[in-house]
Amino acid sequence: MREALRLAADGTRRVSPNPRTGALILRDGKIIGRGRHECCGQAHAEVNAIRNAGGDLSGCEMVVTLEPCCHTGKTPPCTDAIIRAGIKKVYVGMTDPNPLVSGKGIATLRDAGVRVVENILSEACAALNQPFIKMMTVGVPYVIAKMGMTLDGYIADSRKQSKWITSDLSRKKAHEMRAAADAVLVGIGTVLADDPQLTVRDAEGEDPVRLVFDPAGILSANTRLVKSAGDIPLTVIAGPAASAEWRTRMEKMNVRVITTFDNAADGLKDGLKQLGEQGIQSILAEGGGRLHSMLAERDLIDRLELFIAPELLGGGVRMMQVPQRTVSEARRFVSSAWEPSGPDMHFSGIIHRY
Repeated sequence: MREALRLAADGTRRVSPNPRTGALILRDGKIIGRGRHECCGQAHAEVNAIRNAGGDLSGCEMVVTLEPCCHTGKTPPCTDAIIRAGIKKVYVGMTDPNPLVSGKGIATLRDAGVRVVENILSEACAALNQPFIKMMTVGVPYVIAKMGMTLDGYIADSRKQSKWITSDLSRKKAHEMRAAADAVLVGIGTVLADDPQLTVRDAEGEDPVRLVFDPAGILSANTRLVKSAGDIPLTVIAGPAASAEWRTRMEKMNVRVITTFDNAADGLKDGLKQLGEQGIQSILAEGGGRLHSMLAERDLIDRLELFIAPELLGGGVRMMQVPQRTVSEARRFVSSAWEPSGPDMHFSGIIHRY
């Protein structure tokens, strides 16, 4: 199962809205076939492993990180392929939280005479697909809040300049996070201050969908984001304060506009829910401080990634505000880790586990 997990995690392309999965075919305890889900719409891990093994697989065993699907979506059911191949036993990492599958795939295999062993390294299998599990169970994308800051808690100086607080290595890691996420999100204040591109430049991988929270509808057609919207997808989460004329202007420039019922934190939450319905499962929220504060206000941050530089500003733009608590009620992380990032320190903390 550890090898199947490694195989699933090694994929370079995003597979959303599907989960990452890995599968192995064993004969007499030896691996004879490997497969992973490479891309949404293409064959699942189980089918790729069967193809990779080739030949007569009667009596073989399969190890798979997630319960095989038993319904027809963009591809046929994996349970049919397993049964047809003559595989006699399947080790399953975790049950699929998708209600179309949950428990039904395992039942289908057992009804066909296939032995199934469940919950092999289930926590590790769940950790691999937290965005998928959250969408299936909560209905809102998985949100990673990322920020670079000084030791005294500032993300920009008094002129709102943040280039560059953190090191080259920290910025490279941030681009790797962009490449791994379905979408990258900033607030309109960050766009006005930095005119960012929000593309992947210092790492391998595809550009994510770019998102701007702009409740008043003031994003300019002259920004680099809008000018490149025809090549790299751009979606704006707008509130009821945004004018119809502005929406029309954006849509003519290939910008997708999502309209929410509120201009504040509840509108942001509604916008995230709509994005999830469109297949976006993971969002890297890069700032600024106001956007992060709104996410924290509604407890929408699932993972926090901080790059802390050994610098002191003494003033400027503070990092996000979080709801005030007593010491005994302080927000604590499910798990966390610190590691050097060049001269910086990188803190990674999980707030919610699904």
